[in-house]
Amino acid sequence: MPELPEVETVVRSVRPWVTGRRITGVEVRLAEGPGGKAAFQVFRNTVQELRRALTGAVMEEVSRHGKTIVFRLRRAPGGAPRFLLVHLGMTGRLTCETFPEFRSQHTYLVLGLDAPGRWLHYADTRRFGRIRVAASLPSDLAALGPEPLEVSFEEFFRRLGCRRAMLKSLLLDQRFLRGLGNIYADESLFRAGLHPASLGSRLTRAQALALHRAIRETLRLAIKEGGSSISDYADAEGRAGRFQFLHQVYQRTGEPCFRCGTPIRRMVIASRSTHFCPRCQRRGRGAGRRETVVEKGGRAVETVLGGR
Repeated sequence: MPELPEVETVVRSVRPWVTGRRITGVEVRLAEGPGGKAAFQVFRNTVQELRRALTGAVMEEVSRHGKTIVFRLRRAPGGAPRFLLVHLGMTGRLTCETFPEFRSQHTYLVLGLDAPGRWLHYADTRRFGRIRVAASLPSDLAALGPEPLEVSFEEFFRRLGCRRAMLKSLLLDQRFLRGLGNIYADESLFRAGLHPASLGSRLTRAQALALHRAIRETLRLAIKEGGSSISDYADAEGRAGRFQFLHQVYQRTGEPCFRCGTPIRRMVIASRSTHFCPRCQRRGRGAGRRETVVEKGGRAVETVLGGR
C-alpha cells in the first residue's frame, strides 16, 4: 500500500498538471466491462453527485492528509470550497494522460481539464482505493494523528508516554501518527536502533528523540527518492520510485545487515511482517513480549512473539 512518501510523490507530480485548471468533463465507469467486477466500492458518491460536484469546478490546490490526496475545489470565486478525496488503497493510481480514453479495464475515473491534451485518470486493479467528494474534511480524516514531518518532539514524546503498545504497532496506528505504514515503520525503527517490540511508554527521552529524528530522516529521504516501488507503484507521470534500493531491513529476511552483517530477522506484529536486525536493534529497557527464535537453513531468520 502506498505510504506517506509515495502519496506525497504523487501529489507533487500531479500538482503542476491540475492546479488552477477547471474540470470540463467527468467520466465514471463502475465495472471492468461486460460481466466484469463492479467498482461501486471505490466511489463514496453516486455518479450524479460526482458529476454535479466536479464539472465546472476549479482545482485550486492539491495536498496530502496522511495517505489521502486532497483536491480543494471551488465552483465560483468566493464560493464555498469542496474537496475531492482520493485514497489509493493498495493498487490505486492517479496518472496524467494526454488522451480521454480509458487506459485499461481497471480505469474507473477520467477528469477532463480546460487545457489541450490534459486528462487525469484513476485506475485501481484491486479496487481497494476510495474516491469521494465532501464539503469539508470528513471526521475520519480529522481524527487521524499528527503529521510525522510536522509534529514537535515534545508532542511526539507525550503521545508515546500515553501508549503501552509495541513501537511497530504504534507507528502503524494512524491515530498516533498519520501516513506511516509497514515499510517506513521498519526502516525508521532500524535507523533509530530500536526493537520493534519495545513498548512506547517505556522509551527514554533519548530513545524517543532518536525515533523522532529517524522517522523524519527516513521519510524525507524516501520522498527525495520518489518513494518505494515494491510492486506497481509509480507517480502521476509513470516514474517508479528508487527508495527500495536503499531499504536497510524491509523484506530483507535472512540477508546480512548492512551495518553489522547479522542476518535480518522477521516477526509478525499487528498482523504485519516486521523486519529488524537483532544486533543493531537489541531488546533492552522497554521490551514487550518474549521472543522465540526460529531457524531456517541453519540460520536464525524469524522471531515469534510469546507471552510477557
